[in-house]
Amino acid sequence: MPNLFHKYQQPIWIVLTIGVIASFILFWNGSMISHGVLGGTERVGAIYGRPITDTDFIQQAHKFQIAMMLQMNGLVQPLVGSAQNQDEALQNFVFNSYVFNHEADALQIYPTDAEMQDALSQVPGFQTDGRFDPAKLTEFVQDRLPPLGFTDSVIDDLVREQVRIQKVIQVIGATVDLSPAELQNRYLAENEKMDISVVRLSTSDLEKSIAVSDADAQKEYDAHKETYQSPEERKVSVASFELTDAQKALKGRDRTDALQKLSGDSWNFAQSVVDKSANFADEAKKAGVTVTTTGLFSQQQPDPALANMTDGATTAFKLTADYPSSDVVQGNNGYYVLHLEGAVPSRQLDFEEAKPQVIAEIQKDRAAQLMQTRATDVRNQIQAGLTGGKSIEDAAAAAGLKAEEIPPFALADASKVDVPDLQSIIQSAVALGKGQLSDFESTDAGGYILYMKNREPVSPDMAKIGEMLVRDQFAGQKRVAAFLEWLRLRREAARLQLFQRSA
Repeated sequence: MPNLFHKYQQPIWIVLTIGVIASFILFWNGSMISHGVLGGTERVGAIYGRPITDTDFIQQAHKFQIAMMLQMNGLVQPLVGSAQNQDEALQNFVFNSYVFNHEADALQIYPTDAEMQDALSQVPGFQTDGRFDPAKLTEFVQDRLPPLGFTDSVIDDLVREQVRIQKVIQVIGATVDLSPAELQNRYLAENEKMDISVVRLSTSDLEKSIAVSDADAQKEYDAHKETYQSPEERKVSVASFELTDAQKALKGRDRTDALQKLSGDSWNFAQSVVDKSANFADEAKKAGVTVTTTGLFSQQQPDPALANMTDGATTAFKLTADYPSSDVVQGNNGYYVLHLEGAVPSRQLDFEEAKPQVIAEIQKDRAAQLMQTRATDVRNQIQAGLTGGKSIEDAAAAAGLKAEEIPPFALADASKVDVPDLQSIIQSAVALGKGQLSDFESTDAGGYILYMKNREPVSPDMAKIGEMLVRDQFAGQKRVAAFLEWLRLRREAARLQLFQRSA
């Protein structure tokens, strides 16, 4: 199959500098991998009896990053599935990608050239005003791919995988359909408006009112003293390859060209300081690049000098005495190379140092216990008030609290509602009938009790129209659900093993 990027952007290679091309060669020969930033040959797992190395995993992780930047939801969502956090999403993408491609090969499902070209033209990240924009493709390949160690062929790989996923979803979901009753129930559930009031309880006042004796704090510290650690701190020098103020105002090709030159310069500089014996300051002086040095900082509270770059603090804490200089780190207006100047290791805090943290934790734990008792009393008071004919507002006021009214909304429009703890509130609300009070639900700030004032049903006429409009959407969701179950079962059969990483 012809490379799609070349089909649209053959002149791109003319503007690539020799330095950038050379950096790719050096990168794939392993000099960057040896830093530890991009992994190496250490095995992190195995699948289908074949090893997965650090390098394999991080290459897939970078593909995930690229797919996210390009908003390739048709690829990302089926592979990520029901991940609950970013780490789980990344692992699902990496390992499910291995499984999916293995199974798609077995099914002999491959896209045609026409399907690939059509899918490329519809990638959101390459669109301008709803149409494919070759300039955006060019800019992305020039500016975004080099720092991640890829050439334009990765775009083909991602587009191909997305097309294959959609084809497999169609195959697996061919027999999936919605019965009239199921379609009606789903439409009504998503479009029936809920009128909810929320009564919130906060633990902050409780925490402040709890006195903790020195004896109690000492006892807690002695029982868990090994957990009270100071954060590790780092100090780094930063070589900055940034656009000038005048260049920051550039648009289109001019800005791309300026960034491309900085990219080449930064990669060349990174190569000059790969060896730990290299003098970072001297090499920076030779390159005519500005170097700033941070103060000591922790990973949780990075130095302001790292604010302009992506994952600057994370990169800083991967540096070691053997590999003190980083690979190129991308930022909004340029590129950066970090060099480790010093490190203060984490240490166990003594009691006096840990005392504020110990006291805060004891207060939080005791407040949570008190909150359960208080919440039960508050709910009983509110329920008694409602039973006696009071409004939710008056019943909450009688308990010393305020009922917060949420504007009526349907599940289909929940994204437009801006209130704290919305997802948790929705999960509690769907089970409530009109006039019902929920149980107390805990949150980080304390918790809440819901009252369902009213459920506004969808009219029969609107229901019939709506069911026809959303049939394809709901059927598509059901096909994706079938695909996810198929992928889960195939992953179980893939003999996936994850190994404990060496220290």
